[in-house]
Amino acid sequence: MSPALASRGDPAVALNRYVEARLAESSNELKTAATLYAEGLKEQPDNNLLAGRAYANAVEVGDFDLALKAVRTMQSHGIANPEMPLLRYADAFAQRDWTGTKLAIADLNASKNFAFMSPFLKAWEDTARGRDATTAIAQAQASNTAKYYLEEQLILNTLASGRDQQALALLARVVERDEPRMAPVRLLAAQHFLAKNDETTAREILKKGSSGPEQRLLASITAGQTKDVAQKVTPAIGLAFLFQRLSSDLAVQQAEFLALVMAQSGKRIAGQSDYGHLILGRAYAESESHQLAVAEFAAIPPASPYYLVGISSRIASLVAAGDFDQAIVGLDSAIENDADAPELHILKGQSLQAKGDNAAAAGSFQTAIALAEKLGRSDALMANYWLALGGVQEQAGMWPEALQSLQKANELLPNSPSILNYLGYSQLERRENQAAAVAAIKQAHDLRSSSPAITDSLGWAYFIIGDHDKAVTYLESAREGQPEDPTINEHLGDAYWAVGRRYEARYAWKSAKLFAEGEDMQRLASKIDLGLQPELVSP
Repeated sequence: MSPALASRGDPAVALNRYVEARLAESSNELKTAATLYAEGLKEQPDNNLLAGRAYANAVEVGDFDLALKAVRTMQSHGIANPEMPLLRYADAFAQRDWTGTKLAIADLNASKNFAFMSPFLKAWEDTARGRDATTAIAQAQASNTAKYYLEEQLILNTLASGRDQQALALLARVVERDEPRMAPVRLLAAQHFLAKNDETTAREILKKGSSGPEQRLLASITAGQTKDVAQKVTPAIGLAFLFQRLSSDLAVQQAEFLALVMAQSGKRIAGQSDYGHLILGRAYAESESHQLAVAEFAAIPPASPYYLVGISSRIASLVAAGDFDQAIVGLDSAIENDADAPELHILKGQSLQAKGDNAAAAGSFQTAIALAEKLGRSDALMANYWLALGGVQEQAGMWPEALQSLQKANELLPNSPSILNYLGYSQLERRENQAAAVAAIKQAHDLRSSSPAITDSLGWAYFIIGDHDKAVTYLESAREGQPEDPTINEHLGDAYWAVGRRYEARYAWKSAKLFAEGEDMQRLASKIDLGLQPELVSP
């Protein structure tokens, strides 16, 4: 009997769908696989084998409905991952299915892993139903994990409940501490008061403006352009923020799948959240689903405080996927709308640099520097811009200009290990200004002795000036930190040869050759055959 004539529930058809879906996954055709899994579950809704693979695949491609269907099938068989009740809760909350939320919380408590979220989930349900959430949210005090999220959840819940003065008392501490982690909370609170036509309070919340999105929102207020950024905190926004926050924290712990589950659950609850698009995009990017990441980042509108962060993240995903031309086209479009934003020109320079067009990248960095100087940006930021310019100028063969740019970066930020190391090493490579170059690298090492790259630079500096014993000491230390780095291994091989340790020198060169390319590989092959000749010394 052909599949078209098969009866609903035919196990052969479901098995065929499973095999086809697995083949599609092996070819990285994940969306095709999701379609096949969905068809298989339609044929056999209680097929646990299909459900298990469908769940994982659905999360990877962002098909929340398929993931939810697979979860229900698996749970009907008594199989449930700890995070699964959270998907059900998010869906039930979005539909105001309060029976569903209660059942999901009960299952969450039974699984224990994410039970710390229960007080917050109950509190948001109470708030959405017009009830007092004080008792529910107070129960978060019983869990150390929940306490980590309590302050921000209490602020958002208080705002969503209409108790603005109480929220302001809580926010005062958050504003004064000026912690980077709490910047999204300050933004949500400021947008809340803008929606109530209270610009004075919004400005007070943003007064330190320590993050880029906060500065952007302040600029919108100053320009009188608050219509598209004003937004009251609602139960949906506050609850979604909990899932988004958890997604970010799980991503830091490299729990990529769970980060996706949390971010997608947040989207189910509050689909039009700019912060939500940012977090879900980052979760996709971490799992190397760059096409999906780009789509999420692109959904952040120009008026949003997160617009520039979104563009930066979108370009990073395009570059990671090797789509340099699309990255540059996207930046050109953004620059047309905001030509005076130095950040956009920096991003274009970085994209051109990744593409290998260093001369064009230098032009973009120079434009960014000129714009940033007009805007009076901080010395620390300007130093990084000059460092970027010096780096591409050096790679483009524009050495005198590169040296001037690196020296300018060092003047603006004289105790930066990264700048000092680059400044010193680039001169050593050319055997120029050796005393000053070595001094710069020594200073960098004093500031950051734990860096294998800087330790390598110092070891190589000692090799260049003829102190080979010291060179070996520092280069061995550098290799301990990065044993597979080809540059460190080649440097160490050269130093070993110089002190008469010929066998160890060839071993180090062979290690370097494993990861070397092009001219470096040819040079290493010659060293291994002939030993260290003057013309074969590492650049």
